[in-house]
Amino acid sequence: MPGPINNYLNSLARRLHLDPQDEREILEELQAHIEDKAAELEESGLDRETALARAVEGMGAPRTLASRMYEVHSTGVWRDIVLAMLPHFLLAALFALHLWSHYFLVSVVLVGIAFVTWRNWRAGRPSKWSYTWMGYTLAAPAISWLLSLIALAYGGWTLLTTGKLPFNTVLFFLLVGYVPFSMWIVYNVVWKIARRDWLLVSLTALPFPFLTSWVLFLNWSGGLWSDHAERIQQTDTARACIFLALAVTTAVFLRVGPRLLRIGLLTVVTTILVIITALSLPVDLGFVAVGLMIIASVVFLLSPAVLEAKANRRERLSVASQADENPGWYSDTS
Repeated sequence: MPGPINNYLNSLARRLHLDPQDEREILEELQAHIEDKAAELEESGLDRETALARAVEGMGAPRTLASRMYEVHSTGVWRDIVLAMLPHFLLAALFALHLWSHYFLVSVVLVGIAFVTWRNWRAGRPSKWSYTWMGYTLAAPAISWLLSLIALAYGGWTLLTTGKLPFNTVLFFLLVGYVPFSMWIVYNVVWKIARRDWLLVSLTALPFPFLTSWVLFLNWSGGLWSDHAERIQQTDTARACIFLALAVTTAVFLRVGPRLLRIGLLTVVTTILVIITALSLPVDLGFVAVGLMIIASVVFLLSPAVLEAKANRRERLSVASQADENPGWYSDTS
């Protein structure tokens, strides 16, 4: 492929954020269109190099073209949307029917979600619906990492103040090894998704704040075998409604095209659901605490943009290096 076309399409590909197969088809069509246009310009009397430059220039800025392509091709079909909503419905049912304390049933649901996720990702081409499944699959190592970190902090503080660990020494060192291991797993998966589109990471992580708040509340209440089981179950209806709302949010996310609408949707819905979560708890958190919860949750969901920016910087440096070696190539490193 001629240099100017190659560099233009590379620049466009970095901004498409679409399924690999869709991207490949779009780029092939655009390449054919540019080459046809360049051939027409050559017939009108232009030399090959000038004709290619004019044909590429006529396509417009890669950022603008990629935005239009994204709006058209990123929306999901109803089959994808229903499948993407299914894990949220399963979690909503567990809370609505007060089944979250049934270990075997919960284990079957989680193993089933993890198996479907593994099969889809093993195929090498994750579908649009697979990211919500991935979210619940990653929830186990992510939340267990958080709980392990809390346990380590408590154990370290107790060791410093009393000279003794509050739990078994072997367990302490197992937790020390588990924390970086679980984060390594989560980071590698998140990095792979972020290289395609950081908004997909946000969609994947959408249930995290609400699963985490429930696990922390459960831990604060004494755990599954505490004497406050009835009080814990009083929040089940609100939890079920939250996961139903996440299912609806997922459907809207996959149907709307513009990225700004998707970002606004995640921000607004997260804010509302954090408020509902705070109001459902049998404790008075106060406006400041709720505000901090909202800020932390929104920042958490939008933070994958940093990972994508990092990946884009690496690719821009690579493209800039190629442009230096081949001055005639189209260069767009903005």
